[in-house]
Amino acid sequence: MTGDESRRRWITRLAQCLFAGGVSVHSGCSIAKRFRNDLPVPNPLVVPSIDFETIWNTTIAVLDEYFDIATENRQQRRIVTQPKVGGTVLEPWNQDSGDFYERVESTLQTIRRYAIVTIEPDPTGMGQAVRVEVFKELEDMVRPERAPAGRAIFSNEFPVNRSREVVGPVDLPQGWIPRGRDLIVEQSILRRLQRKLLL
Repeated sequence: MTGDESRRRWITRLAQCLFAGGVSVHSGCSIAKRFRNDLPVPNPLVVPSIDFETIWNTTIAVLDEYFDIATENRQQRRIVTQPKVGGTVLEPWNQDSGDFYERVESTLQTIRRYAIVTIEPDPTGMGQAVRVEVFKELEDMVRPERAPAGRAIFSNEFPVNRSREVVGPVDLPQGWIPRGRDLIVEQSILRRLQRKLLL
């Protein structure tokens, strides 16, 4: 065995050990986090306080970490957010994609989310009930953007075309397809709200 082969084998084993160690540490942290977050937070979350102003301001602050606020209506006790395009795998700082599957989906598809939060008095009279609803929508395009629909990329059957393709505005989407509620993001917002309100 030559010196290069033994060095290559040693580096390969070192890389395998570092990878295995990193995976085991990461899985250990995620298992501990999973046990801590296993219990779902009830939706609506009952806050045992009659101080509406504190609950309203805390809910606005927590919701602002995930979305931009579109409207706040204290008379209706309702907060509506602007739709936000989902965070991709390359955007870990965006918290609107709940888990890795949602991030991959938002990377491969155009997904947007928006939230509607209502704060109502609890029917038992013991406080306020905060209901969080996050809705997910898929973009409905006419065809894939800038795609040569149905033709080969390197076509040798046609003569060279010297006309230039004008790169202009992209076709507007036809609309958005509702995909239902995003329970993972709802639970994340409710957990954050629970921590901020010291429940």
